[in-house]
Amino acid sequence: MMRGALTGLVSLAATAALQAAATPAGAGAQGALSQLGFGYPAGGVSARSLATGGALADADPLSAVNPAAIVLNARARGYIQFEPEFRTVQVGAVSTPTTTFRFPLFMVTGQQSKATFALSYASFMDRTWSNSYPDTQAIGGERIPSTVLTSSEGGIADIRGAVAWSFNERIHVGIAAHLFPGQDRVVAGRIFPDSLQAGGFQNTNTYTFEGAGASLGAVWITPSHVTLAADLRAGGSLSMRLGDSVRVGSGRVPLRYGASVLYDGVPGAVFAVRYSRERWTDLRGLGSSSLGIADATDFSAGAEAAGPRLGPSTVTFRLGYRARGLPFTYLGDRVGETMAGGGIGVPLGGTRAFLDLGLARVARRAADVRERAWIMSLGVGIKP
Repeated sequence: MMRGALTGLVSLAATAALQAAATPAGAGAQGALSQLGFGYPAGGVSARSLATGGALADADPLSAVNPAAIVLNARARGYIQFEPEFRTVQVGAVSTPTTTFRFPLFMVTGQQSKATFALSYASFMDRTWSNSYPDTQAIGGERIPSTVLTSSEGGIADIRGAVAWSFNERIHVGIAAHLFPGQDRVVAGRIFPDSLQAGGFQNTNTYTFEGAGASLGAVWITPSHVTLAADLRAGGSLSMRLGDSVRVGSGRVPLRYGASVLYDGVPGAVFAVRYSRERWTDLRGLGSSSLGIADATDFSAGAEAAGPRLGPSTVTFRLGYRARGLPFTYLGDRVGETMAGGGIGVPLGGTRAFLDLGLARVARRAADVRERAWIMSLGVGIKP
């Protein structure tokens, strides 16, 4: 019974992939609650910030969140991040494992006098998944076994060019321009073991996205060991086309605002909390009118502390917790996500390079679907 329910969810993808809006309605159709609608919002946080639950994001120079935070880089650097996710989706007693590999963030920064510049490429919404399930098809009065295949590859990216200015060592402001290009290749097909008798089919649709936005940010390092950091992103139009020509939907890049508060009054340690809200309903009109969209809040708390020395630098340990809503609903129920984890920061080659490793246990739920996952985030930075 439960396997039939899961199969039914997956089969929605085959129907949705053939519709003009290409906006699937079922969690199982996309293999995970986190892949509903236009995909999973990675958030542009670095491996360091992820290990603190995202609490450091507005004051983290390696997270593509607050343009003012890039001044906290002491020197020019390059950064790249790899982030696999291993999840299990459960409907009743039936569980289905899936895996997604992401490269969610790349950034380069440089300084000139009081100005700092950064160019970053981040995953705005990741929509890469694949599913298959056995089925039978009636052909000429005979029921023939087959396998239904559905998949999606791609998503929407956030390309950001940021500049920040330091008025003094305590007050920094920043501004950034954003482009949101994207491509989603959706495939639905059916394979028969006896291809000569029944043949088979495959339908492929490619959707492209195009949008723009801007963001502002500020960082204030107070004399009382408290740092306040905040950001605001306002979006322009975001359109979706079938191929390069047919426009099938138009919305807006979601408005987002957030803030982090950090306290470093304990020697060798930093404690942080963060709150943000994203108006995902700005996407309404981009896809099918039946797609459930929900605005979401994001709360996180975390800490990092200095550990043993490794040559001229220090190893850093991190812990964090996060609770947030995801953009889309399932059967009218909001999808919630909680995350608990930690990580470590290790210097490499003295002060020339570093390795940040984060590991988080994630739980998501909506209606009768449960999802648990491990997210491993690996970030490598080079400081010439």
